[in-house]
Amino acid sequence: MIGKTRRPNILLITCDQWRGDCLSSAGHPVVKTPNADALAAEGVLFKRHYGGAAPCSPARACLYTGLYQMNNRVCRNGTPLDARHGNIALHARALGYDPTLFGYTDVSLDPRLLAPGDPRLQSYEGVLPGFTVRQLLPEHQKQWLSWLKQRGIDTSAGSPDIHRPVNGDKTGAVSNAPPVYSRDETPPAFLTGEFTRWLGEQDDAAPWFAHLSFISPHPPFIVPEPYNTMYQPADGPAFRRAASWQEEAQSHPYLAYDIGRQKQARFRADANGKVHDWSDDDFRRIRAIYYGMISEVDAQLGRIWQAVRAAGAWDDTIIVLTSDHAERMGDHFM
Repeated sequence: MIGKTRRPNILLITCDQWRGDCLSSAGHPVVKTPNADALAAEGVLFKRHYGGAAPCSPARACLYTGLYQMNNRVCRNGTPLDARHGNIALHARALGYDPTLFGYTDVSLDPRLLAPGDPRLQSYEGVLPGFTVRQLLPEHQKQWLSWLKQRGIDTSAGSPDIHRPVNGDKTGAVSNAPPVYSRDETPPAFLTGEFTRWLGEQDDAAPWFAHLSFISPHPPFIVPEPYNTMYQPADGPAFRRAASWQEEAQSHPYLAYDIGRQKQARFRADANGKVHDWSDDDFRRIRAIYYGMISEVDAQLGRIWQAVRAAGAWDDTIIVLTSDHAERMGDHFM
């Protein structure tokens, strides 16, 4: 147990676009998440916890500051986060922690504090003030690609093109074909390895703070074996939507706007057309892949739990597992 005179370790894990209902411990009839379930069994499971905003930057601004979107004012990816707001990393640092990042925070920095030519002004993927970066992994994924190259993987396609079927299919058809990298070479596997190495460097006398920010199960939707065939398209609950996308669009002005602008290429490499043009079978095939991506992340959680236990830190660590926001995954034809 945590001693009275020693602060606990903190482990904050975010998984991008992991739906809150896609946990077996939350009652999902299909998805298997044994490691997330094991954490829930020892802790507290919030079944009515809702993200403060979407997409990524607004959601994370709410998460990191504890402020509603109307107060932090981050309304889209790229909106700067006002430096006047405190955040979890700065507060932890004030308490004596060295908050350490593995992944990304998707925070655009306050331009009033930066020189006009500062390259950090060119990206919405800035690092939340207060974090020490151990392993950055932004959208271009160059750090992960370099690691893959050292392992003998052809990374010449770059990201996101590396997330294509290994069979060379460029038709954009929805299939469960795996990518060129294996289950041990996914971005979550890479970050998990970096975290476990860092964990082995920590002094038992000093409490630590780590933030792992996994990109999965964010699109593009593709996953290595065996997760690509772990779930069948026929499995899963009915989609929450109207009888047709046209009827769905008429139900609310925002739906009419967003349904009309969503492109398949955002979710599957080489796909063409609008998302609403996918058939019910296509949506189900994509959902099966999404479920597989969740189980792949859950396997990495198992590695993390094992590493924390092996370090003798399990009983002295507060672990928070959450998502930035959810994924519609066929609901509302999106």
